[in-house]
Amino acid sequence: MHGRFIPKSVVSAAIVAAGLISYTTPGASAPDRRARATEYPLQVIVVKSDPKRPKAGKPFTAMIGIVNQETGYVMQSGDVACPARIGGHGVRMTDKAFIDGAGIAVCTWAIPAKAGGKRMVAKVEVYSEEGTVRSRLLRVVRP
Repeated sequence: MHGRFIPKSVVSAAIVAAGLISYTTPGASAPDRRARATEYPLQVIVVKSDPKRPKAGKPFTAMIGIVNQETGYVMQSGDVACPARIGGHGVRMTDKAFIDGAGIAVCTWAIPAKAGGKRMVAKVEVYSEEGTVRSRLLRVVRP
């Protein structure tokens, strides 16, 4: 990752963490949390990307925040997968991580220089003992 890109990721992770804290705080609004807890125990509650839209030739990072609806706590650990496609071609993943205890999964891809104007379909998938959760991002790559 580029030196100046890391601080943006740290700031984005802080934003995701703040969203998780506000969600898991007692009294915070959680629509249908109890009704769907047994059917869908894990839920993505925050999705953040940096930059907002991918740019050709630059890295693109997506972060998701995950909570367990049954317990109200953030997901503790997991394995991350980061499949992505632009047009009919796969996109190279350059970094992936799960921040243990924070409930945050991060994926970074290298956007090809000639991908401008094309549609990108990316997924952040997390697998753990608590279950599996996926978040899909659809973006048009800026030239």
